[in-house]
Amino acid sequence: MRVSVIAGLIGLGLSGASAAGTFISLDQPNSQLVSLSEHGRIGTGSYMGEGAFRWTRANGASQIAGYSSINGMNSWGQPVVGQAADANQNLVAAVAYSNAQFFDPILVGALPGAQPMDGMLSAGYDSADDGSVVGLAYNAAGDPVAFHWQAVTGMTELPRLDQEAARANAISRDGHVVIGWNDTDVGYRRGVKWVDGAISEFLDAKGLQVGEALAVNRDGSVIVGEGAGVDGKEAWRWTAATGVQPIGMIGSGSFFDRAYAFGTSDDGNLIGGASGAGWDRHAVVWTPESGMVKLADFLAARDITVPAGWRLNSVTAVSGDGRVLGGWGLDPNNAINSFVVELSRVPAQDAILEARGKVVWNDIANGPFAGIALETPVVMSYRMTPDGLEIDPGSHMAYPIDIASFRLQAGAASDTLIETPAGPLSRIANDYPRSDGIHLFETPLATPGTAMEFEMFNPGGDLFDSAELNGINRTFGPEHFEKASWFVFDGQGGERSMMIQIESITIEDECSIFCGRFE
Repeated sequence: MRVSVIAGLIGLGLSGASAAGTFISLDQPNSQLVSLSEHGRIGTGSYMGEGAFRWTRANGASQIAGYSSINGMNSWGQPVVGQAADANQNLVAAVAYSNAQFFDPILVGALPGAQPMDGMLSAGYDSADDGSVVGLAYNAAGDPVAFHWQAVTGMTELPRLDQEAARANAISRDGHVVIGWNDTDVGYRRGVKWVDGAISEFLDAKGLQVGEALAVNRDGSVIVGEGAGVDGKEAWRWTAATGVQPIGMIGSGSFFDRAYAFGTSDDGNLIGGASGAGWDRHAVVWTPESGMVKLADFLAARDITVPAGWRLNSVTAVSGDGRVLGGWGLDPNNAINSFVVELSRVPAQDAILEARGKVVWNDIANGPFAGIALETPVVMSYRMTPDGLEIDPGSHMAYPIDIASFRLQAGAASDTLIETPAGPLSRIANDYPRSDGIHLFETPLATPGTAMEFEMFNPGGDLFDSAELNGINRTFGPEHFEKASWFVFDGQGGERSMMIQIESITIEDECSIFCGRFE
């Protein structure tokens, strides 16, 4: 093991300081990154022609074998969504997890009765955090339509306003809002959304249709797209309060100039896209304060250096927390290449874990928890410091526990941990190879002869997008874990125990309230 570079002072976060931003070349020629995870620690995309890749900040990019393209993913990169060939060599919607190297492509499939069109039956475009998938598929009549898929219900066709072509481009993280386009009868690709399956179109302040919807935030409260404003060439932003609002265009002087909004942060206040025409198109960002500006200017204002020779064409992804942008352009070798820009990092800081539950079994005979009744509420909390031990880069970290902060309380009874030669340590596992977990292996308590074990793991791998401690800021219910209980042991071999059933687990940065995005 070696000491991780993730280290710092608690006070750093509380002072509002943060690390300088960074431009990262993915060094993947002919690639186009299309999606980022919640904290921008996982990215994914396709190679021009054929092929797909998954990128992590810890380990760089690697090809996803068997997939012809990847178009999106959920908040935690589990799964990524795209296309792969079926047994008849037709392209169908497919999903891949971080353990894809061990398995054949996982096929979502096709609509009942569909026949391939030019070798294609369906294509996945995005996934919600519940694993549902949306995209385009051909129906039995040969029409290209938007679809929604869940493992339990299979693939279903989404309704259309007109019986013309349609596609679902994205789905909100909570799965309730799907956005995309549905052609009019004159072939105009107009923006639509499906809320719990019911379709409606986007109209501007004059009641006119606008172009397709391209991205949606976590809960569907902010949606962005293209084809609004003057001559229908501006990007747009929609909320229920404002309706469709054009957010500008930066032109190149060409008749074909057009602006696109390809991604948005969860709060809707950082939007990424592109504006212009052809190779004169520029990557752009929009904020309420600055309006639409070129990405190069946005980064220069924040002292983020873009390597000489790069021409930034498009911002195609924005992390949910608004700290990371991703896209593609021409690199110094004049090759199409992908990039990630960290606008800022969450400062290294302590994080607090709090677990709540209730006693569901107790035959402990000694110590403060002897005789604690069933259904008694239990709270465990402790502080983890960020100077962890890196066991597997990006996938497994062990963080020291501040013993003085540790509290395990059942009713009026309580106990604490004691120091051991190896800790105690609390471990965060991410994509190991797919599972995420929170682990405090069996550790002695202050009461002689007793110990505690807290091991929670999620085989779906959708707790975190990295083993990095900072920036988690989530609460997990028991449905997230395969084993939803933890134990206090009494006696040699742990023959007596108190079992606590999980009600919730929260991990939160100490300075989560105080740390801004762009300091």
